[in-house]
Amino acid sequence: MKKTILHMDSNPNSMPRKKKKVKRGFHITAVLLLLIIFAVYFLFPFVWMLSVSLQTESELMVSSGFWDQLIPNEWRWKNYIDVFRQIPFLRYFFNSGIVTGLTVIGTTISASLVAYSFAKLRWPGRTLAYSIMLVTMMIPASVLMIPTYKMYSSMGLTNSWWPLILPAFLGGGAGNIILIEQFFRGVPKEINEAAKIDGAGELSIWRKIMLPLSKPVIATVAVFAFLFSWNDYMGPLIYINDSNLTTVALGLRAFFSQQSTNWSLLMAGSIISMLPNIIIFIFCQRYFLEGMKSGAVKG
Repeated sequence: MKKTILHMDSNPNSMPRKKKKVKRGFHITAVLLLLIIFAVYFLFPFVWMLSVSLQTESELMVSSGFWDQLIPNEWRWKNYIDVFRQIPFLRYFFNSGIVTGLTVIGTTISASLVAYSFAKLRWPGRTLAYSIMLVTMMIPASVLMIPTYKMYSSMGLTNSWWPLILPAFLGGGAGNIILIEQFFRGVPKEINEAAKIDGAGELSIWRKIMLPLSKPVIATVAVFAFLFSWNDYMGPLIYINDSNLTTVALGLRAFFSQQSTNWSLLMAGSIISMLPNIIIFIFCQRYFLEGMKSGAVKG
């Protein structure tokens, strides 16, 4: 009995440790439950879209309600083929690919150039220009919609892809510039000085040193630019009237009519249009997360 008492007295911290483990296990369980709830909440609309895309129009018409549409009575995979038959969806995909590809290229090049000038160069008015750039982030896009349209209309660039692509080559967006600029500021200035001693110019330093070092944050900006351009609806709606120039986001409007809406084909087309976003994020997820972390820590 004495040995047992002595053994218990020799470990006075055993009970607090057990309590900490129980408390930590409770916190982990609560976090996992919250993550599961949020995952179900955000995935539910996608599940509903997938279910409706596999149903017939007659089945949707006789369904008794929202919950009755979750499980199709007849799995109609032919809807995904009919999307390409009823409208020139493949052409819309091609158009979106061109616009999105050029937007990604223009955004990464121009945003990294501007970010390099803010982070590593010293020139008159730099602080004022940076402040003005920050102010532009506070202006709602809807306020600039009419003036921007009139500007492009006076230049004869409406009903073309120029209004959708040109802004990407003229700065790439204040948010993208700030993200890259914060990363560039974390690069030691000794690297630039050593490159200048070797005879490298500013463009060579940007191209051969800064861009290779900033691959994660550049990939993050590229993913942002891709998602914005591919999913853009308002831009093509305002500037494009020719059906041959229509993008995917705007082309889905073809399933709407004054009399009715073909919900099965609309949902099937929407899921097909989401595939590039999912594929890009899966392949670039590592760079995307690393770039977001680097942009936050480097600054």
